[in-house]
Amino acid sequence: MSLGIRLSLGRHGLGAFLVLLAALAGCRQPAPNEALPNIIFLLTDDQRADALGIAGHPILETPNIDRLAREGVRFTEAHVVAPVCMPSRASFMNGQYERVHQIGFSSPNVLSAAQWDQTYSALLRREGYHVGFVGKIGLQQYAFRGQPLEKFDFWRGHDDWARFWTKEFKHLAIYHDAGPDIVTPIMSESIERFLDDAPADKPFMLSVSFSAPHGSISGSMLYPDEDGLTRMTNAANSHPRLADHPVYGALYRDREIGIPDSFHDDTARHIPLDVHPREGRMKTYSYSYGDEEVLREHRIRYYQLIHGVDIAVGELRESLEKRGIADSTVIVFSSDHGLLLGEYAMGGKSLLYDLTTRVPLIVYDPRAPQEERGNEIDELVLSIDVPATIVSYGGIEVPNSMQGRDLQPLMASADGEWRDEIFLESLFLLRTGPYMEAVRTKEWKYVRYFKSDTSQYAEEDVNFEGREPAFEQFFDLLNDPSEERNLIAEAGHAERIADFRERCRTHSQSLVEARADTKTYPR
Repeated sequence: MSLGIRLSLGRHGLGAFLVLLAALAGCRQPAPNEALPNIIFLLTDDQRADALGIAGHPILETPNIDRLAREGVRFTEAHVVAPVCMPSRASFMNGQYERVHQIGFSSPNVLSAAQWDQTYSALLRREGYHVGFVGKIGLQQYAFRGQPLEKFDFWRGHDDWARFWTKEFKHLAIYHDAGPDIVTPIMSESIERFLDDAPADKPFMLSVSFSAPHGSISGSMLYPDEDGLTRMTNAANSHPRLADHPVYGALYRDREIGIPDSFHDDTARHIPLDVHPREGRMKTYSYSYGDEEVLREHRIRYYQLIHGVDIAVGELRESLEKRGIADSTVIVFSSDHGLLLGEYAMGGKSLLYDLTTRVPLIVYDPRAPQEERGNEIDELVLSIDVPATIVSYGGIEVPNSMQGRDLQPLMASADGEWRDEIFLESLFLLRTGPYMEAVRTKEWKYVRYFKSDTSQYAEEDVNFEGREPAFEQFFDLLNDPSEERNLIAEAGHAERIADFRERCRTHSQSLVEARADTKTYPR
């Protein structure tokens, strides 16, 4: 049995699996003579699940993304399997956990050609799709680096982090001939170039990887100072080129910007300093520590950058309409992970709080029947479900190498059986981080931490069998959705915690076994 099935059965067992097979059998599949849809996958960077107007955000306005959700399906409990950009992006591409693909900042491994061949882009291209990529690929470790046109029909992507003023940076030279100066409008121009070049006689698959609202963008809205640094101390619209900009000027600056209740906490109240020292995080995410004015400025830029992405989504949909292909183009929208914005007196990602793992996920299929439009589904879904869904839309059976599930049966019947728990991991050891694993249901979350004395892991390092965690957390999500009260030492939950410990151990070992299965999961 493949890992994808093992991890999906949960406590429902074989019965749930048989129901799933029945749902898959009834899933809409294109007839032999039915045209396959175009597919566009929009991925933002650092966008939390609550950073949408339709999610109830009190300040942020995202009318175009909201419209996509109202006309499609929004998954309100979508989580990434690894809340760090490189491993998360690899998981979005090949549908595997980091423990299996082992592509991340703390891994010495390189994404191989064999692994690339199992990504949604490669699978769809082999089946005749015209495949393009725009924006941040976020995989600095891959075997075909420098040869993207061997893997794509259209390439307008880049390694490393982008910047707000894109043309000022040599590593972003691919965009230097663009009309706009600012990174997100350049993404819109790149989308238009792809659509102009796409052949009319075959479907297309376009991946658009926005760099917004990542800190590399918000922190570079001002030009570097004499030391070559950018600072968060001044309002971004003090730059003369932004003063009157409709998005990056005064937008949201007249609004009350909230500060999290836990912003001034002692960070050790949430995670002991000997388990997760704060020095690295405090240096990288300095805007989230101590200074309320700096945090407010960062949040304003964060909202502005998401608003800019929303405009790009509206421009994309308008372009599809004008070209007469809107009714045959599926659009998927998500983010590589969430972000702490001062909560727990911390910033950044990599931790396994909901604020870092939970992301927006919208699937818009213009061909879907009306009764499937505008639905909100609160089942627990994962980032690895996205590539499985994309290849299924392309008429391809989900390969065994993908550990996620096609979301289409769930979209067609929200009352059907689905997974009742998810497993999450973080193997990001930089910035003094520990290993982390979690099991989450709709009601409870168990997290365990393992210390590391190195910044890079070997394969044997991520087998935690027989090791005692350095720290554990247990949260009652119904009564403590902000995950601030750790119940791990409370006797009344001892039996339940023991059960979650064992479930976490089982999931963890399943990934270790999957990594060893080179026939199913090529290296």
